[in-house]
Amino acid sequence: MGLFDFDNTPDWVNTNESDGATFYGYDDGEGRTDWYDSDGNLDSYTDTPSDDDCDDYLQRY
Repeated sequence: MGLFDFDNTPDWVNTNESDGATFYGYDDGEGRTDWYDSDGNLDSYTDTPSDDDCDDYLQRY
């Protein structure tokens, strides 16, 4: 297991269209989402997506 405890349900799930890698987004409550890979490693952070951003590759969990 990586650096993150996956006992918490993610707020977002994103699958890369190009390679199928899955990332799990956790909102910080202040407009930022931290994204973790399937091994639990922090990959990046972004502004929190909106429901309008949802598509085949990004879903609110």
